[in-house]
Amino acid sequence: MNYHSGLRYQRGAGFTSLFSGLFKALRPLASMGFSAGKKFLESDIAKKIGSTALDVGKNALTNIATDLLEGVDLKESAQKQLNEAKSKISKVLKGGGRKRKHETKEQSTKCKKVVYSLID
Repeated sequence: MNYHSGLRYQRGAGFTSLFSGLFKALRPLASMGFSAGKKFLESDIAKKIGSTALDVGKNALTNIATDLLEGVDLKESAQKQLNEAKSKISKVLKGGGRKRKHETKEQSTKCKKVVYSLID
């Protein structure tokens, strides 16, 4: 009986060739994203956010430990500390520091417009 048994080993690109074009297209975008991320991590705002997060985390852990010793529920205490952490970090993101006062313009006395006519 004659039948076709096929090739012993697969030739060609196979299933992975479908994704190779996608990866080739995404590689420049990924490298651009990594370089932008590196620049962001070196910025002042990232350093402020990181230091604030570290301080908030330390405070939260000490407060949760204190609450546990006092007998407060862990879930309740953690939720309270999480809300405080969110507000403190959002303040840093918003720049909720010193507010500048807007200069108020002095109200000048209104002068009447003088109308000149050729007849007078």
